[in-house]
Amino acid sequence: MSNDYDISFSYTVNNPGPAAAPQETDPTPYAFPDCEEFSLPNGAVLLVSKHGPQQTVVTRDVSIALGNCREFRSLQGHARFLTGYMPELGGDVDGVRKVLESVRDAGLMVPAQAFAGRLADGARGVERAPSRVFVITCDRPQAVERLLETLLAGADLARHERLYLVDDSRDADNAARNRELVQTFNTRSPRDMHYFGSQERETLLSRLLQQLPQHEPALRFLLDRQQWQGHKTFGLARTLCLLLSVGRRAIVLDDDVVCTAIEPPHRSAGIGFVERMCEADFYRSADAWMQGARQREEDPLAGHLSCLGAGLGDALDSLGAAAPSGEQLRDSQFQVLRRVTPASRILVTQNGTFGDPGTGDTSWVFNLTGPSLDRLLAGPSSIEDKVTTRQYWMGWSRPTFSNRFNMSQVTGLDNSALLPPYFPAWRGEDQLFGAMLEYLYPDSLVLNYPWAVPHLPLDERSGSITPAPEVAAGAALVETHIGANAPDNAALPLESRLASLVLLFEQLAGRGDEDLAAAYRTALAADQANAARQVADKLRQAPEAHGEWRQLLEERGRHYMQAIGRAQVPVRVSGVPESMDEAELWRRGRELAGRFAAALAAWPAVREAAAELARDA
Repeated sequence: MSNDYDISFSYTVNNPGPAAAPQETDPTPYAFPDCEEFSLPNGAVLLVSKHGPQQTVVTRDVSIALGNCREFRSLQGHARFLTGYMPELGGDVDGVRKVLESVRDAGLMVPAQAFAGRLADGARGVERAPSRVFVITCDRPQAVERLLETLLAGADLARHERLYLVDDSRDADNAARNRELVQTFNTRSPRDMHYFGSQERETLLSRLLQQLPQHEPALRFLLDRQQWQGHKTFGLARTLCLLLSVGRRAIVLDDDVVCTAIEPPHRSAGIGFVERMCEADFYRSADAWMQGARQREEDPLAGHLSCLGAGLGDALDSLGAAAPSGEQLRDSQFQVLRRVTPASRILVTQNGTFGDPGTGDTSWVFNLTGPSLDRLLAGPSSIEDKVTTRQYWMGWSRPTFSNRFNMSQVTGLDNSALLPPYFPAWRGEDQLFGAMLEYLYPDSLVLNYPWAVPHLPLDERSGSITPAPEVAAGAALVETHIGANAPDNAALPLESRLASLVLLFEQLAGRGDEDLAAAYRTALAADQANAARQVADKLRQAPEAHGEWRQLLEERGRHYMQAIGRAQVPVRVSGVPESMDEAELWRRGRELAGRFAAALAAWPAVREAAAELARDA
């Protein structure tokens, strides 16, 4: 253990001004690993690595700064970033770099090269399951007709084992029209598409109930739309896709996309391993991005299958990328790379989007960084015009691996693995699914392809960047709870992880009103504080000349500080009427958590029964 209590930034506080940065002497990319922190006398902190025998003692300010060194950069690069991010460091790049060198010498700055060998050993030759394609729709036959035409025109449909239209329409005329569209499609397609509407869903539910009568409550929770009268059942439709593709790879398309793959408007070299928001660009109209669109020869369905279900080695080969060296891992993140093992597989694939982003909340623009933020701020259009026009590119400029699935209008799912069910109703089902998937398979990877598909809703949509900091998203609260309680033992078998996930929801169902309210307010306060801090950081870095951006940031900051400054914090959850009594809200929340826990516990048996029914058919 180091006895040096002087790994500290304190000597920079009285610096008269920024010191000139010397020539970089060590270009090696480093990142700070996961460490336990223990407070010591005189404000010192003992850092103990979770990944090796290293430990050292630093001051509190150094400990805080190291938490911002999770991406692989040179020590000089980290020093430049920290002095820009933390004004209290006085711009002393040289002094900060010397402190980071001390941390490196103590063994607590991990070189990117430490992961290069692990990536080179990525699995090859993993057998990949046949594929099935699913189009999900709800009362939008015009969109279905357009998508089916582009599938016929641009996709190699014969290579897929089965095609499905999963119809969640409420209107009988729309359902009948969708069934007709499938029949017409089958007269021209080399592979028939199966229509799966309310009648087919009821038949499946009935047969599963016959096989698994002991799991009737779980089956009805997951699949019976009568349980969710008056609510959108996005997750129920996606769970049907999983039950119709057990043991297969599934590609799931929203009905308002076009089956065309377009190259991204911006490209970066290499590959990345990061967990962050995608990149963005902004257009005056749909015509503006369509005119410059470069269509790929490979259709989106084939594009997803190129890596879906593959081991990392095969995926890199398919992408035409050699295993990256330490230098090529610059800007990747420790938190993603630390989970990669030789057995890591690509369980989910996503792609970018041209057109509408698919979400009404456009406050994501405040999370943009780097070139994406530069494009938001660039003229001649105002930020307001760019946000309200809703014609974007949102995607990745290079193949990017991450741990967490989020949202994609076309998604690849390797359902040969035991994937969890979706929560049946409301929004946020994809984020919750992603949190559960990461919980069950911590060494799995999500691959974000750089190409994109057009997302062109037929209805008029609008968005808002006005924050509602006093309102929490229910699914996001549960997602955070799952992530915070994920087992740290990577060797824990899947069965144990699923059992502990069930227990997590059972524990939620058993918590009292006061306990749930305290957890809600803690999570809400953390989100508000993080957002307020992020806005302050953005405002500090915002160009003085860009008045509109600074005004938007100032307004957003005021909203969050007002919410933080309230003496009383009422419970408000997105989508829940304000008139609902708090006790009723918690009662309903406990009920849903308990029923979903039962559904998760029954899920392996439900999957097996669905697979057996498919074999019999």
